[in-house]
Amino acid sequence: MTQLRDVPLTRRRAALALTALAALPLAACGVTEQADFEDGPDSPAAEVPEESDAEQPSPSDGGGEEQQTGADDASGGAPEVIDPADAVDTISYTLPTDEIDGTMTVGLHHLIQRGRTMELLLTYTPEFRESGTFSLWELHGGNHSNVPPALFDRENLKRYDILRDGGTWDSAEIWNSKQAEHKLASGDTQAYWATFAAPEDDIDTINIAIPGAPEFEDVPIAQGAAADDATAEGGE
Repeated sequence: MTQLRDVPLTRRRAALALTALAALPLAACGVTEQADFEDGPDSPAAEVPEESDAEQPSPSDGGGEEQQTGADDASGGAPEVIDPADAVDTISYTLPTDEIDGTMTVGLHHLIQRGRTMELLLTYTPEFRESGTFSLWELHGGNHSNVPPALFDRENLKRYDILRDGGTWDSAEIWNSKQAEHKLASGDTQAYWATFAAPEDDIDTINIAIPGAPEFEDVPIAQGAAADDATAEGGE
């Protein structure tokens, strides 16, 4: 497990590493549900069908220190480094808590369909007055449902939540980064990945929403190699 350390307040940017997911066998097709647009994207994550026998990945730690080292990629090279400045789009919102005065900036890095799943990579960077360090969970009012994104296909009125196989938030059964484990000082960044079922309909874009925040609208869905295909190619 990645060793974390406290980061001084003056540190404004963190270069993070994210364990490559392409080699993970994400063959299971998760459940989607009809969108409830009035309630907002804060419902529980989508469950993986019980009959699925596909091996499941462990959630990424998505650490909070200045540089986090992940596993090497499938080609045996260096781990991917996630820089919040590389985000293709960002949104900002006021922290949904009375205990911490500040804002959160979320960077969108990619949304890639790999076979029957979609891989989303975000970065979360808080700015606040307090001198302490806080987890994403604490920065969102101690409510796990305020942190994770959901995907909205507004054309077909469908919502996609993070895949899960039972369990509670921050457990190995939910396919996303941990939300209550890593502490962030103001200006630190946590890389955050999440896995969703692939779209049921023939769409090229989708909206990404976080509770209480503006949406990323019409986000292109990039096409990547399925996990089993990538593994096979790496073994040749």
